[in-house]
Amino acid sequence: MVIQGGRRRGLPDPGGRLLPRPTDFFPQLETQSWTEGAFYTREPFTHDGRIRLNQEAHLLKTGDRLILVDAGGGNGKPRRGGGVYDRSDRPFLEQFARAGVALADVDTVVFTHLHVDHVGFATGADGAGGWVPTFPNARYLVVREEFEWWTGPEGAVALERTGDYIADSILPLRDAGVLDLVPADHVVAPGIQLVPAFGHTPGNVYLVVESAGQRALFAGDMLHHGVQLERPEWSIRYCVIPGDSADQRRRLLERAAESGDLLVPTHFPFPAAGYVRRAERGFTYTFIET
Repeated sequence: MVIQGGRRRGLPDPGGRLLPRPTDFFPQLETQSWTEGAFYTREPFTHDGRIRLNQEAHLLKTGDRLILVDAGGGNGKPRRGGGVYDRSDRPFLEQFARAGVALADVDTVVFTHLHVDHVGFATGADGAGGWVPTFPNARYLVVREEFEWWTGPEGAVALERTGDYIADSILPLRDAGVLDLVPADHVVAPGIQLVPAFGHTPGNVYLVVESAGQRALFAGDMLHHGVQLERPEWSIRYCVIPGDSADQRRRLLERAAESGDLLVPTHFPFPAAGYVRRAERGFTYTFIET
């Protein structure tokens, strides 16, 4: 998402949209039900009884810096179990040209966490069976705790579900000398700072971006679907520490509701950004007009 002179534009990951069954993501629905007629049971949050999940990356332009937040699912990479990210062929990188950006213009890539759908386009095929950094002039930033967990024994167990995408999307960055392990409260650039929110993964963060007296919270995977506004305690199946994830989600939503800051989740229907308000139960959401 480009923030410049008050304009905001997103970079969706075309073809990365998912329409899973609600129970695929929310095990709570095996024994509970969501509120009949609630806003999140209708378009754009659901379609034909399935939940709608978009996939976005965001560009932040500040001064002479161009920062990419997360890197989509990737192309041509084998993923165990098939699915939308298995050997995909999506025009994600073409979106940069449409935004007037060359890949070489990106100087920083920030990973909010290291799940498969946030790292894939960080590297591309080198033509000889290997993988090289996609953005040739960029430093790639990941929280140290996140990297150490995914490259340790617990992370190896978690990777059995998808296959080892760390090997083709993250380790080549380390081998190329462009991966930086940073603290969870790292200042990326003036007005752009990481906020530790461990739970969804053991080093998960979101970003606070301040510009022209306004603030936006780039939430990454702090929440995936509108039902979590009403029920912040509902963590998805893929949260590593579900209880901590739920606690951090509530804190983020309370912050957004109290401050009036713009919230930008990664997986909400495009264009994703909107404003959080308190409701009789939990919170509700108003998308920005585009």
